[in-house]
Amino acid sequence: MKTKIKIGITDCARYVNYEKWFLDAPQLVDVICLSYHLDNADDVEKCDGMWMLHCVCLSGGEDVHPKVYKKPEVLEKLSLDDIDENRDDFELKVIEKALKNKLPILGICRGMQLFNCYLGGTLMHDIPTVTNLNSHGKIQGIDQRHDITVEEKTLLNQITGCLKGAVNSSHHQCVGTLANDLLIAAKAEDPIVEATQWRNINENSFFLGVQWHPERMPDQENPFASKIRQAFLDSIIDKTVKSNTTSTTC
Repeated sequence: MKTKIKIGITDCARYVNYEKWFLDAPQLVDVICLSYHLDNADDVEKCDGMWMLHCVCLSGGEDVHPKVYKKPEVLEKLSLDDIDENRDDFELKVIEKALKNKLPILGICRGMQLFNCYLGGTLMHDIPTVTNLNSHGKIQGIDQRHDITVEEKTLLNQITGCLKGAVNSSHHQCVGTLANDLLIAAKAEDPIVEATQWRNINENSFFLGVQWHPERMPDQENPFASKIRQAFLDSIIDKTVKSNTTSTTC
């Protein structure tokens, strides 16, 4: 691929972590911030010759508003300071446009959760409250670490070559009811859902959702870190090559 891979990353408080992670990749990469502050969801659909987005990374961050997954009654149990409805609305548009244009998508933490909600799934609004588990959120501001089990023959299994592994963890919400179009690719020992993918993987562009944060794992040699970035970027190259063999216009 001669031109740079252009990745749209949804804005968040730790946006620079995602930006640096992708810019550190061996491929030529350029990143574009997708933010409701910029009102630039339409950038997902731009195609004017030399400039276009090749893929979207849905970043982590605030809680998803429970109205998105049709459980408004749990709002009173959440901190309003941890919810940004404008961001939710904006990123739902980003997902819609990315799917319309068949762009590869990587969902990280909140990004995986929001994608599940967009497709009709729900979230568990607070893991400790619902399950009494405390093994997923930060402790004194530091990510926890726990083991995961990967389902055989899933995309994550293909990417990592692993059926077991250890990942970082800093979330209090998680996938509740899984959207019909998705498949669980990995679980924690709890078993909280840790990764998702398309159920019919051959009928859709690349999607992988991970509950952990590969972009800030200290050990990037961990197969659940840089290998995920590599597979995501490889999917873009594969998609571009196939597209160029069938059409010369956008």
